[in-house]
Amino acid sequence: MENVTVRLLSLSLKFWSKNTDAWIAAPMPRIEAEQGNKRTESQCVSINNITAFKRTVSVFIRTVAALALFCAFLVAGCGQAGSNTDSTERQGAQTAQEQNNAQQQHDTQEQDNAQERQSTEASKGAEPLNSGDAEYEAQTILVEGLHELEGGIAEVKISELRALEQVDIQASYMRTTGMYEEFLMSGPRVRDVVAFAGGNIDDYEGFAIIGRDNYYCLFSKELLDDTPDLLLAVVIDGEAKLDADNAPARAAVPGQFGPYWVKQVAKIVLYEEIPKKDIKNVWVFNALTAGIEPYEYEYYGSKDQAIDLEQLFSRLDYVDSKAFFTMKSTDGFKKDEAMNMVKSRYYIKIDGEDAPTNVAPYIMLGMNVQRIAWISTNADAAVFPYMLAEYMDAVEAGGLKGIPLDEVLYEAGMETVRAAEFDLLGTAGERVRVAGDVLFDAVLVPLDNGGASVIWAVDHGVPDIGELLRIRRAEPTLEG
Repeated sequence: MENVTVRLLSLSLKFWSKNTDAWIAAPMPRIEAEQGNKRTESQCVSINNITAFKRTVSVFIRTVAALALFCAFLVAGCGQAGSNTDSTERQGAQTAQEQNNAQQQHDTQEQDNAQERQSTEASKGAEPLNSGDAEYEAQTILVEGLHELEGGIAEVKISELRALEQVDIQASYMRTTGMYEEFLMSGPRVRDVVAFAGGNIDDYEGFAIIGRDNYYCLFSKELLDDTPDLLLAVVIDGEAKLDADNAPARAAVPGQFGPYWVKQVAKIVLYEEIPKKDIKNVWVFNALTAGIEPYEYEYYGSKDQAIDLEQLFSRLDYVDSKAFFTMKSTDGFKKDEAMNMVKSRYYIKIDGEDAPTNVAPYIMLGMNVQRIAWISTNADAAVFPYMLAEYMDAVEAGGLKGIPLDEVLYEAGMETVRAAEFDLLGTAGERVRVAGDVLFDAVLVPLDNGGASVIWAVDHGVPDIGELLRIRRAEPTLEG
């Protein structure tokens, strides 16, 4: 604004200077016209006086304009200086404010860190939550299979579990029903519990956690490595005295399916060795169980047909009691059970919701393996072809869709296929022997009755099997 004012005054000064000069030099037209340029002495004096007056006025105007222009320059300079000063002051104030904010943030962070350190130190030194019930705190959990101890068994009280390092987790898992459960849980790591009992969990191939209701779950060494914060939770959602459904402790297995979260923990069983499976036969479940009268099993208000595993096992050549019974669902969940846990009053429900699924009096709803694709013992596996078809890649042969037979054998746990020979046995008494590399051209086609047929994608001169009973790995002959 000041610059505009100066510019206007400067232009005005030039204007007045130019026009006053013209005014002074202007002639007297009227007098000159009347007198014909013949001036008298008195007229000359008058003209001279007028000219002098004009010059005086011109000097005055120029002086005033120059003073005004000078004042304008002063005002503009002061304004600019003031503007610069204001800008500098604003920048300085802004910088000071930013420094002040940064210092406040630093101080706040330091306070938070100090509070966190104090909280951590306090939690380390604080007494763990206690139920206040002496009888409850005296309950024990057994640790069995300890080769470090004579007798191999130790007892750990709930109060002793609380004295171990407590780990807090925001726990959530998906039940096999598809529903999620979430908890705030705290308790010692299973690793620390075993150490307190006198053992080193790394010296064992695996362990099982068993509930008071005899619910059983096997944990492999690999699963333990994948779940470092595998806990025995003694506090759930702030409650140190757990309800009857969970007390006295519950397994917390972050990242794993619901069936691993054993309730009412009664014991931990350590295994120095987990017998390796050697699958020699792969059966079709419906063909294997043909003729077994289904049991009408009532489970949570639903009465469905179920096959008693005790009767199924009686049809197999050999079941090792030290081995584990394995089930795998279509969603990839695999669960192992101790053989002595499934030999009696343990069933595979074959119709109704979520079938095939395992049921037993001590298996709570949501802790099942639902939509089972296959099961296995130490040497035998049985498949549900229509379930395998839900997640295995399909091929087409003879206008029908099915699953490559060699892939079925690998999926069920048979390790050697190409280098072996196999007998394919049908329910009608058919039997054909084929080499493993020929078996790669066989396709398992699910049937509507739950069974499966075998057809060939490439003609090797081997007949199809209308309904398959089992595939048996042939033992090598003496000549071979």
